[in-house]
Amino acid sequence: MRDKINDILNNTIRELNLNDKKADIKIKIKPFKRKIASISLTNKTIYINKNVLPYLTDEEIKFIFAHELLHLKYGKYHINEFENELLFLFPNKEEILINIIKKLLKYNNLNNNAREGI
Repeated sequence: MRDKINDILNNTIRELNLNDKKADIKIKIKPFKRKIASISLTNKTIYINKNVLPYLTDEEIKFIFAHELLHLKYGKYHINEFENELLFLFPNKEEILINIIKKLLKYNNLNNNAREGI
């Protein structure tokens, strides 16, 4: 799984023309309750949700990486250039985002039901 994630990350870095930053970018896989991923702009680390990762398609993982890498490129806000570049890479970005959110909600619902003994 780790090799696949690194391959997707490296391909996404190339597509976004971020090759100069490639060596600095790290991935950490950890559990989150309410989010899929985040990026630390100071240490260039992408954190991705360990609990949902096994359910994501390669395209969804690429979308997440592209989204986080665009924060590295444009800063923390979703300015027009950020949104335009994401849309260029993923013309169906709304559909991908909805599927990712559904998977997060499904995982959280299953996890909550298991804790409650349902």
